[in-house]
Amino acid sequence: MPIKDRGMVKWLPAHFMPEQRAMLKNLEIEQNYQDKPLLDEYEIEEFENKIHYAMEFAFFVKVKVWRDGFFHEFKGRVNRLDGINKLIYLQMEEYIQRIKFGEIIAVDVIE
Repeated sequence: MPIKDRGMVKWLPAHFMPEQRAMLKNLEIEQNYQDKPLLDEYEIEEFENKIHYAMEFAFFVKVKVWRDGFFHEFKGRVNRLDGINKLIYLQMEEYIQRIKFGEIIAVDVIE
């Protein structure tokens, strides 16, 4: 009778504990973290001017944001500005996205 071999399965890594899988996943995520770029006050002022311009004329805005070590891009219209809490309410297609002023990395007005 021939020997039944498991093939490549025997060479695959064995993940016996869920904690081990979670640890490996977190390690992979941490390796992809990126540092927040430093912005000077002139760039921040330029972002504010672009946001005000887009809000006044109801243009679309593409905002690049840094959150928790990763960059995200949002595209929509500026619904309102909250100067007290320093928030921008961006009207997306289906929902409103709240963005903090301190998270903004880049702003592009789409005319």
